[in-house]
Amino acid sequence: LQIPLLTMAPKKKGGAKAKKEKKSVGDESAELTPEQLLKRAALRIESLEQQLMWREEKLSQAMEAQRKLKDKVSLYHSDFEKEKHEIFDIAADMTRQYKGMQEELLSRINLLENQINEQKDSLELARLQLEEERRDKAQELAYKDAEIAEQKQRMEEMAIEFGDMLKETLDRMGAQIDLQASSWEQESGAGVAKRLEQFKIGVPTEL
Repeated sequence: LQIPLLTMAPKKKGGAKAKKEKKSVGDESAELTPEQLLKRAALRIESLEQQLMWREEKLSQAMEAQRKLKDKVSLYHSDFEKEKHEIFDIAADMTRQYKGMQEELLSRINLLENQINEQKDSLELARLQLEEERRDKAQELAYKDAEIAEQKQRMEEMAIEFGDMLKETLDRMGAQIDLQASSWEQESGAGVAKRLEQFKIGVPTEL
């Protein structure tokens, strides 16, 4: 803050002229009476007092302006410090929130990664179990197919064997019938009836 400079009375120019004027004043003062000199001195003192009061007023105004300016600067500084602390608190709070959110996100990411790994392990285990079950089912089906083929083969063999036995039996029965028929031709009617009773529905009781 710059304090306004007090205005000074302009200096008189011209040394000879000033000496001449002082000489004339001195001559004039020499011609005045003591009462007039006292009056002039009183006027001079009053003028100096007014100048002093004016300068003191200007100085007081300058000091007041300086005080107000200092108060404003102090207020601005206080507001600046207050805002700085508020901004610092806000920044610190936001930093804490950011760190908290970051930690939470990292925790969730780790949890999800663990869950994904667990799901992968479960899927892999299920895939292995499914492959094993498929192999077991394939082996079981192959065993069943082999068993069915074996049973079918045995049934076919039994059918062939039964057919052979049936053919042999029928051939023997046919031969027996031919033999009986030839003997019937030589026997009487009563003997034929008796023979028919022995063959219930055309099958002999003894082969």
